[in-house]
Amino acid sequence: MKAYADKKGAVHIIGVDGREQTIDPKKWQAGAGYESVIVAPDGKTVGWLADRLLSPLEGSTNYSYPVALELDVWRDGRVIRKFSPSAYVIQNWIFLKDGEEVAFHTAPPHGQEFFNCTLFDVGTGKQLAQWELDRKDYVVPDWAKGLLVDADLPTPDEFEKLYPPSSAPNKATAKSQQNRP
Repeated sequence: MKAYADKKGAVHIIGVDGREQTIDPKKWQAGAGYESVIVAPDGKTVGWLADRLLSPLEGSTNYSYPVALELDVWRDGRVIRKFSPSAYVIQNWIFLKDGEEVAFHTAPPHGQEFFNCTLFDVGTGKQLAQWELDRKDYVVPDWAKGLLVDADLPTPDEFEKLYPPSSAPNKATAKSQQNRP
C-alpha cells in the first residue's frame, strides 16, 4: 500500500490491488488540506494530519498559515478514528505497535518550545499515556522518543533557566514571614 498528499491537500491511498481512494479536504479546513501521510507497518493502516488555515487575526501575524488540528486514521476503506489535541496544535506524530497505537507531540503554533506528547489506542480511541517535560518528569518515555528526534530538549540546567522555580511562599516560608517583627 502507498499513500500521499497531493499539492491541493487531498490524501491518495493506493491499495495493493492498484485501486485508489481519494480523501478531499473538508470545508472546516478553510483552504488547508492534509499532510504528514504515513502508512503503518501493518501495511493496511494510514494516518495523516488535517490542517486548518489560520487567518492573520487568529494566528496573530500578518499572513495566513496552516496548523494541524486533527490526526485521522484510515483502515479498510474508511477513516476509523479522529484524534484532536485538547490544546495547541499537532507538531508531529507516529504510529506505534504496527498501527495499533498513535502518538503526537503538541505545542503552540509559534513561540517558545513546548514538549507535550500523548499516546492513544487506535481501536478504542482511549488515551493511554501523556507526558510533558517538567521538573518532576524530565525523562522521556520510550513511546515518546520517536516524536522528539528533531527536538532540542533542554538539559536540566537549561530547563531551570527557562522555567525558574516558583517564588510563591510555601508553608515553611509563609510561617517564618509571619513571625517577623
